[in-house]
Amino acid sequence: MAETSLEERMAKIEGAFSQIDQRLGRVEAELVTLRTELRREISSVREELKEEITAARDEVRSLYRMTLSVLIPMWVTIIGAIIGIALTR
Repeated sequence: MAETSLEERMAKIEGAFSQIDQRLGRVEAELVTLRTELRREISSVREELKEEITAARDEVRSLYRMTLSVLIPMWVTIIGAIIGIALTR
């Protein structure tokens, strides 16, 4: 009788281990899928950020050049006016 209950117990344990193995296999597959999706999403976000940063840089450069194109002639005009005033005295 003790042997039968031991055999039954072992069978239950083997069944439980089999279920645990199947469940862990599914969890592992889900983790692999999740990791793949995360890597894809991170790459997508990085590409979008690169594009946005490039667009922002281009806009800043454009504004910088426009500002210089206004400021430099203004400075030259002011310095010319100062020199003209200084030479007429």
